[in-house]
Amino acid sequence: MVFLNDEGSEFDAPLDKVWRLNQSEDHNHPSLKNASQEMQGEHPILSYETQTPDGGWVKHKVRMSVFAPVGIVFETIEGPMKGSTSFQIYTPKGSKTGITVVGEWKAAGIPDAQLQGAVKQFLETVFNEDRANLARM
Repeated sequence: MVFLNDEGSEFDAPLDKVWRLNQSEDHNHPSLKNASQEMQGEHPILSYETQTPDGGWVKHKVRMSVFAPVGIVFETIEGPMKGSTSFQIYTPKGSKTGITVVGEWKAAGIPDAQLQGAVKQFLETVFNEDRANLARM
């Protein structure tokens, strides 16, 4: 189990534009294969696959709780990281938006140091993909 507090990242876009992206059909993450979304009550459920270090693919299912404009809670409900929970918090900074991610990640059989590295890499990848998404808007 790994607890992370990732602070200091910023999007070069105001908060309202970040939320428009979150609600847009153009919100795209190339690193997530076979991505789909469905609704479960008021919660979006994301299903996707990510690539493992050995080149394989693993499936994930994540329930989101959206608290616009403050942030989003992600709960992994299926897959190798089942039981992981994180909060993505947005802070308006004029023409920019600060992002803080706080969470606890779990993955049976993966040493904490390796899990921490994998989570940090995932967060960096989706952050960079969202920067590109915002630039296209």
